[in-house]
Amino acid sequence: MFKIGEFSKLSNITIKMLRHYDEIGLLKADKVDENTNYRYYSANQLEKASKITVYKELGFSLKKIKNLIENEHKEEELLSYYKIRIEEIKEEQEKLEKQIHKLEIVSDANKNLNMINYNVVEKTIPQRRIISLRKKIPTYYDEGILWNEIYEIITKNNIKPIYDGYTMAIYHDDEYKEEDIDIEIQVTVEDKEDYDDVKFIRTEEQKVVSVTFSGSYEQMPKVAEAVAYYIEENNLSLTGKMVNIFHVSPAQTKNEEEYVTEACYFIK
Repeated sequence: MFKIGEFSKLSNITIKMLRHYDEIGLLKADKVDENTNYRYYSANQLEKASKITVYKELGFSLKKIKNLIENEHKEEELLSYYKIRIEEIKEEQEKLEKQIHKLEIVSDANKNLNMINYNVVEKTIPQRRIISLRKKIPTYYDEGILWNEIYEIITKNNIKPIYDGYTMAIYHDDEYKEEDIDIEIQVTVEDKEDYDDVKFIRTEEQKVVSVTFSGSYEQMPKVAEAVAYYIEENNLSLTGKMVNIFHVSPAQTKNEEEYVTEACYFIK
């Protein structure tokens, strides 16, 4: 039998963690002295300790590690845990890649960002005959799904778009949301009958404050800041909706530096 300190050295697990494993029933001491309450471990527990360490390195929670060890004789169940973990790691990898990409953009842009003087203007979006598709999407990154869908419908039904500079996405949520985003896509078109989820609408004129900028969407916080100062200085009131008009969009170029976007905020 080995004292907890000795077993700690043999297993490369700290005493603090061994005590925690004992408390949650993951790796209980082989024997506990009734008088001193000292924990003692045996050599045959080193294999289990090693498995726990490996599973931790693979990112499994202690709760899942306990289930894995308890069901290690059930091959199908183990494979199921492994497959789930692989998918989790892939999702984590995707998030990390997005963070790296964003850091690279911010790093490059930050040198010049503070020198950009965004030109805020008041304008009126005119009346238009539009095709509209409004749905909730999981995240802002999924907006392209709606664009693909609306242009598929346009092509399938021989609808003729009118490129008037007002191809836009309207964000209807009353607050910033990270999921279940309520977005409406609008494309100006010639007259046509309604089609399922797609509606042909005659829009009204709408006053907006807008900023047209080139490059990455990472500039949006600075754009919003410029708009906010303009609204305060000119005693304007927002109506809640925000619009992006895409003059040069990701559908037209993969180079973010070539994007041309007009961010608009509805005002009274």
